[in-house]
Amino acid sequence: MKTTQHVEYLLRQGRKPKELLELGFPKRIITRVRRQLKDEKMAVQLKIPKGKNIVTASSKPLSPLGKDIETDEHKLMTLNNKLQQVQNRVGLLEKALLEKASLEDIEARLIGTIGLNIKQRFTCNCGASGFIAMHIQCTKCGRETWWGWFSEQ
Repeated sequence: MKTTQHVEYLLRQGRKPKELLELGFPKRIITRVRRQLKDEKMAVQLKIPKGKNIVTASSKPLSPLGKDIETDEHKLMTLNNKLQQVQNRVGLLEKALLEKASLEDIEARLIGTIGLNIKQRFTCNCGASGFIAMHIQCTKCGRETWWGWFSEQ
């Protein structure tokens, strides 16, 4: 999980930015994610279109059922906000599923490689475990070297 996604997840859970700083997350990422969440929240809220009459407390028209139109509009706006939040969450879940699917695909392709997890799997006849190196060569200049994990002896 990327740092930005992790910070977003923790902020959505109700963690305070100060807690995230104490956990070691960079301040600039926390600030950026907080701004994005705030902008997202503002976009979800419906705004009254220009030129529309706003119903005031002194002139409350009644609906045919005797209910205030203002309360009906408020309920409608609340439902619209909740619907938008659900749609945003569905979008985030779809994105997460796509990323997970691609990670699973990458992992499936890596399983067939000889070097996958070799440090943990390799044990020599002498009993040493995890000390392994490969002889490699630069294909441009031809320089040869060793790359791997060496014992401290």
